Formats: sequence, C-alpha cells, structure tokens
Amino acid sequence: MPAARAALAGWTFSGELRHYQADVLDRVSVRTEDPLHIVAPPGSGKTLLGLLLAVERGARTLVLAPTLTVRRQWADAATALSPDPAQGPDPAQVSEDPDVLADLTALTYQVLSVLDTANPLAGLARARWCEELEVEGRSAESAAAWVADLARTNPDAYRSGIARRSRRLRRRLAREDADFLVAALHPRARDLLDRLVAHGIDTIVLDECHHLLDHWALVVAALVARLRDAGRRPLVIGLTATLPSPDDADEYDNYTSLLGDVDYEVPVPAVVREGNLAPFRDLVRFVEPTEQELAFLGSHAQGLDVLLRSTFSRDAGLAHLVDALQPADVDGEADARLAAAFGADFAGAEAAAAMLCTVAPQHPLVDLLPHAARRPPTSEEALRLLGRHAVERILPDPARSEQWERIRRALADFGYSLTDRGVRRSRDPIDTLLASSLAKDHAVCDILRIERGEIGDDRLRALVVADFERHGNRHGGLVSAAGALRTFDVVAADVAVRGLFPVLVTGSRTHIATRDEDVLLPALESALGVPVAAAPLEGGVVSRVHAPGVGVAGMVRAVSALLSDGPVRVVVGTRGLFGEGWDCPAVNTLIDLSAVATASAVQQLRGRTLRCDPAWPDKVAHNWTVTAVLPAGVPLRAAPDVDRLRRKHARLWGLDRDDQSRVVRGLAAAAPERQRTLLTDLVEHRRDVPVSALNAASDLGDRAATRAEWRVGEPYVDREAAGALVARRPGTPVFRTRRRTSRVLGGAIGGIATLVAVGIAAAATAGPLAAVVGAIVLGGAGLWALPPLVSAWRASRGDGVELYTRIAAVVGASLEAAGRTRGAVGEPSVVEDRGSPDRIDVSIGFPEATLADQRLLAEALAELFGAVRTPRYVMEVGRGGRTWIVRRLLGGAGAEEDARYLPVPALIGRRRADAEAFAALWDRRIGPSALHALDRPEALALAARARRASAGSADAGTIDSWS
Repeated sequence: MPAARAALAGWTFSGELRHYQADVLDRVSVRTEDPLHIVAPPGSGKTLLGLLLAVERGARTLVLAPTLTVRRQWADAATALSPDPAQGPDPAQVSEDPDVLADLTALTYQVLSVLDTANPLAGLARARWCEELEVEGRSAESAAAWVADLARTNPDAYRSGIARRSRRLRRRLAREDADFLVAALHPRARDLLDRLVAHGIDTIVLDECHHLLDHWALVVAALVARLRDAGRRPLVIGLTATLPSPDDADEYDNYTSLLGDVDYEVPVPAVVREGNLAPFRDLVRFVEPTEQELAFLGSHAQGLDVLLRSTFSRDAGLAHLVDALQPADVDGEADARLAAAFGADFAGAEAAAAMLCTVAPQHPLVDLLPHAARRPPTSEEALRLLGRHAVERILPDPARSEQWERIRRALADFGYSLTDRGVRRSRDPIDTLLASSLAKDHAVCDILRIERGEIGDDRLRALVVADFERHGNRHGGLVSAAGALRTFDVVAADVAVRGLFPVLVTGSRTHIATRDEDVLLPALESALGVPVAAAPLEGGVVSRVHAPGVGVAGMVRAVSALLSDGPVRVVVGTRGLFGEGWDCPAVNTLIDLSAVATASAVQQLRGRTLRCDPAWPDKVAHNWTVTAVLPAGVPLRAAPDVDRLRRKHARLWGLDRDDQSRVVRGLAAAAPERQRTLLTDLVEHRRDVPVSALNAASDLGDRAATRAEWRVGEPYVDREAAGALVARRPGTPVFRTRRRTSRVLGGAIGGIATLVAVGIAAAATAGPLAAVVGAIVLGGAGLWALPPLVSAWRASRGDGVELYTRIAAVVGASLEAAGRTRGAVGEPSVVEDRGSPDRIDVSIGFPEATLADQRLLAEALAELFGAVRTPRYVMEVGRGGRTWIVRRLLGGAGAEEDARYLPVPALIGRRRADAEAFAALWDRRIGPSALHALDRPEALALAARARRASAGSADAGTIDSWS
C-alpha cells in the first residue's frame, strides 16, 4: 500500500525544537521493527515529539490516548503539521472518529478495547465461585444452592461477584490466547481492529503508555499481532511521563513485552533548565490527627497494649516468644539457636525479640539479643506476632475459644483478619485514619494562608487534589467521610480563604462558597454560555451549582478559564479529573491530599503545576504534600503516612534543601536534614517532637531565590548519577579497631627491627658468609611481616574522607573483578559534609562508571555500612589478618565488644572465591580482617554476635543526583 506508507510525507514542522527533542530525533531511528520507548515529564513536548517521529516514519499512524481531552490535543497538534493547517482539520488527514480513519487517526484506548456486553465467562465464573465455597468447607450442592439463592435475593451482589471472577479469568485466558481476548471484545471493537489493519496502519503511538498494564496492553498487542499477520512490521512508539511500578509482575510483564526497555529519558531538571517547565520547590506540611481521632487511636492502642502484655508476659505466650528465638530442632548453645532463628525467619525473630524485651526485659535471652532488637515492637510486628501465636497455640485448644475471639476482634480493629488459615492484612484503620484525617483539610487552609501571604491574591493559583469525591475511615462513625467534598466544606468555611473564591469540581457536582455567589455565578454563566443557578446546602456555607446541559468536561474547562483569567484562585477536585491530562498553566501551587504513591500517579500530579505561565514569565511552583504523624503520646509505633511520603518522593527530582547547588531524588528535595532528623526522632519514639517544631524546621523559601537556584538558561551536562550516602556522628570512626592495635603494632614493628639488627650484628661476628645469610633470613622475616603490619597501621589512622575513599575503591575493584559490573568503574569520589553539628554526611560515588554500575556500587556500599541482617559472609575488621604473626599480635587478647562486623555485600558474597578476594584486598588496602561464612551451623553463634555488635548507620542508603 504505497499511499499508506507515504501518508505523512508532506507534513512539516517549521518551529524551533527544544534541545532534548532534537537529541531524541538524532539518537533514535524509526526505521526499525523494535518499539521506541520514551520517558519525558508532563509539559516537555511529548505530543510534538511523537508526531515528529511519526512524520519521519511517514506512514499512516494511529494515536491512542487515555482521555478525550488528550485525544483532542493530539488531533489539534497533528492538524498544525498537516499540509494545509490554515484550512482547518481535513478528515482525510486527521480524524478523531473511529468510523472515519485518516492518515493520522487519534482514538482513546477505551474505544479500541470495549468488551462485549454479553459475558462469555459467566458460566465459568459461577463454577469458580462454587469451587471457592467448597474450599471453605461447603458441599458442592450447598455451594451451588447458596450462589443460586444469592442471585435471587441480592442480584447486585451476585452480578458483582460474577464480574470480579470473570475479569480474573479473562486476564488469565487472554495472556494464554490472544484470539480469546479479541473474541471477548464488543463487535464494534472487533470491526475497528479489522478496519485498522485494512487501512494500512504502520505506526502506533501510545500516549501515556504507563496505562498499558493489563487489558489495554493485551488489546494493543493483539492489534500489533494482526498487523504482522497481514505482512506489515508496525513501529510502536510509547510515550509516558514515568514508568509504571513493577509491583504487579503480570501487568508489568504485559507493559515491558509491548514496549521493551527505555530508549530515551528526558529528566525533569533538564526541561526546567531549558526554560520549558517552571522551576519548582517541593514542601511538606505535617499535621497531627484531631483530638477525636487521637482518642479513637489511643483507646485502641491501650486495649492492644493490655492484650499483648497479658498474652506474652507469661505462660504459653512467653513460651511462644522463647521458642521463636530458641528453636528446639537446633543443637548447640543459646547463641547458635538464636542465630538459627534469625537466619530462618529474620522478621519473625526480630518481632519476637522486640516483644520479649518489652514484656520480659529481665529474661536471660535479652542480653544475647542484637541491639537493634532491644526496642518495643512496631504495631505491625505486634499484630502479626499475636496472630501467629493465636493460630499456633490458642486455636488447637477448644478451652481457649474465648481468648481466640478476643484476639480476632482486636486484630480486626487494626486491619487484620484472623482465620484458621492465618493472619491476612485487610483494610488498615490506622493508615486510613491518618490518610483521611480531618486535620489535613485544615492544613489546606494554613497552606493557602501562607501562600497568599508570600505571592498575594493576584498571583496565587492553587489546586487541591483528593483521591475521590468521598472516601475515608468511617470506623464506628468516627469521622465524616473524607475526600474532596469534606475538604471544600472546610475551605469554604475558613475565614483565611475569604476572597480566594474557591470552587469544587468533581465528576458529579460543582460547589462554591455561598458568600461568593454574586461573583462566581455571573462568571460561570459567561464562561459556559448558559444560565447558572446555585442552591445552598445544609448549613448555608456551601452552595451547589446547577448548569443545565453542561457536562463534566465543560465545567472543568470553564473553571480552568476562571482560574487562569477570572476571580477563582483555588480549585478543589479529584485525582481522576485533575491528576492527568488537565492543562492549566496558571496553576502555581499544588496541595496533594491523595493517598496514592505510585511513581506514575505522583509524577502526573506534579506535572499540573510545572507548565510555564505566559502571564507570569518568572513563575515558580510550590508542590505541597500534607502528611499526618502520630504524636509521641500515642503508644503506637506506626507511621504509614510518613512511609507514603517517602514513596511519593522516591522518584521525584528537586533541589536539595540543604545544598541548592545539587538536584537530587528523594525526600532530601522536600525536607531539609533538620526536618528529616526530627521526623525520624518522632517516628522512632526517640523524643517528643511537636508538629509545630516539625513544620518550623523547614522554611517556605523565596520564589525568586528558588528560580535563581535552578539556573534557568544555563548549560547543563544532562547526567544522572547514583551514589551512597553514609551518615555518622562526629568523633565516631568508620569502624573501630581494637583498643590495643596501635600499641601492639608499634611494639611489633620495634621488636622485629630489633631482632633484625641483633641478628645482623651477631652474624657479623661469626664471619662474612654467616652475616650475609643472617641478614637475608632476618630481612626476609621482616619483609614477610611488614605488609600485614602496615595494613594494621592503616587501620589505626584517621578515618575521614581518605579511608572512605579506600573502602569504596576496594568495593569497586571487588565487584569489577567478580564480573558484576558492566565495565570499568574508575576511581571513587568522596565528599564529606559537616554542615550539621551532630551529623556528618559522606557521599560516595563513581563518576566514571555507567549509571547502572553506579547504582549497583551505591547499593553495595550502603549494604556494607548497614546493619548485619542475613548476609552470607561478614568481615570482622580491626582484628585478625591474613598471616600468622598478625593474627597472633592483633587477634589474641581483647574484649569481644571491641569487634566490628561488616556484612559483605550480597553481590560479592554470592561466590566464596569473590568473598575471599574481597577480604584479601581489604587486608592489603584497609587493615586486618577475618572473613566469616554464616551459611554453616558452626557459625550461627558468630552470626548472633555480629548482629549484636553491628553498628550500621540507619541513614546509610543510596541517593540519585543530576547535573
């Protein structure tokens, strides 16, 4: 089909390409059958880039988008490149209609993959349901009768159950048989597939392709297979702002099998530096739950504490803890059995150890436990330990059925279901309460007050995003349902927001503050072109807007226009409407109340504020995350919202809050080190940190200063680097050598020197030949002992940047020699930051290595400096050595507490030869050591000692940077 292959030959672009757009076009080839996978942030020009790649290919193109709004953007941009853009859209060139295919056809994923209304799997789903009931103990006849009765008495519940099981069956069968999936499509969708193949589609552009995780990915794959069966070799171009999470292995496999590895990634900092996205700063606002919410948590926590202590402090409960730490099937001393328990189930043993320290601190086993385990158990550890005890010790005893019920109810209060099959996580009320706390809604008002004070009402344009219109924790009627509706009610009633004319828009309603009707109703009428009315809701603070004939999309467009050029300064909405595809360049403040922490959702949401604003050329965006923490007085060791905060920022770039010259990933870009330290102290119950102190530890910052720190317009390298970040207290060495090392070392070297001198003198008196022989023998003895002694001397030297550099070099050389790296790693770079009086940060990187190798090296270094958990090998450093004399001099006397154990990184410890080579290199370049294997029974006691002596920094980890 020559016409189809040259359909876009006359399309042109006369504008100026951005640096990274030109770089992509130069570096990737469209003359290939392999897919092109490109990652670029929102606002970076992915639409133009995808069109230019399709134009370069020249053939008929299908563009698939996730929403109607995004589909329209593609159609408009394609029309601008077509041969006669001034004449408007030509249906033969650009089409959004699935019934009228053009040279470039833009459709939604949904229209291509809609399923047949008839359910071909209903019978199979019903049979599966019956089988599940049989597994739970029903007879086949009873199960079938129950399902039939449900279909009659509660048809909605029946249809829901059939639909859920049908979806699971469809996914499984579709992965095994693509023809089955096509057969399950609606007849119109199947007809569309046929017409696309007949039309000669040769290029498929998948916008926001991170959506292609399950059903959509399989339908697109079926289309590609149909095109190949027809003799064509289509090019698939995937465009997304961020990669999906690999948490669901099956869905992620669908995605990667369709698009493969990333061919080009445009980092957000590069687009900001070029001036095509607005500079920005991420900020965190911490809140504590309300008094009512804390009372709910406190009562449950108190009841749990009583239950735990009464269960585990005596009798069978205490025996359960001891048995978990001293398995009966392991022979040997207590240390050996303790090590076996940690080796078999580290998490379970750690939980049992923490509980033992809490309920029976005088028990003899406590003195043998690792320091890290001498703490109260976390809430999750305690609950899982309680569930395991109930299943193993209580359920088999019919006389303890009442205790079983009490534990079952307690676990249910904290989001666990206890059955005879064990403990399973259900909905966690603590997490749900913190995620949906009413205090977060009040924090929105605080943030708006801060922002309007910083940039004024004329400049402020804020978007507040919740997950849903209404959701949250309704446990026992504790709180009203959270969500956009409740947030808007709080915002509308707060006097601090008066004059900002907030508007709520969700999929089913639009609300305004009643006091703003005189201003907003005429503005909405003008923007919508229809009469608009409002009716006050209960309480009279909020009014619901009625605009006959106006759908959700029309209302979103109207409110967006009023946010850009009208009186509206604040929009409250849901992630479904405003989290992706919504384009309003005027927005400069995001307040994120959502509970979703996936990289794709977070990146898309942050993209709403990053677009450049023609009305404010010097725009700087602020992105706020509101996070709930439990005050120190609540006896719960749980921080699910803090964990979510860390996950949200794990893949986000930003200016380092402590060093604005660096662009980094992670929480360091949102919270300065002082704030992070206070947060850790609060979460780990080290001290009472009021939420006011947490918020005061981070200043808002001046927007003009933030813009200057981003250095917009200046050249950049566009290089991402990964390194290890190790934290230690001033005065604390990297690792301790034995107390007597220096004294023994000096005496040994002096003694050997004396022996050599005496030997030479004695030999000289016996004659020239004997003198020569004596000198050779004694000199050889000195040379034989000198290298390990020098190594011991190195270990006794200061341990700042120079020692970290040598350690990093040993790790790099060992990984390279073991064949774990892709190439040469080069020399390490070490930078020490003493900016904090109580903390020293040491950044370790390998600037000459590939990015993949940098990440591998960083993880190995973080593991080396971390706590001993379950490594295959540990190194005892500061004692021992590779030769007999050093082992005698440095490995004899001394207290066990002087020893320091370092876990050998897993990639080095996979093979014994690699671990031994690592230890030998350490001896030569760092200092004396002894390598111990922990994969044999006789080493179990040593493993327990290593965990006790392990002093790995809790802050050892990896960090990504960009320059």
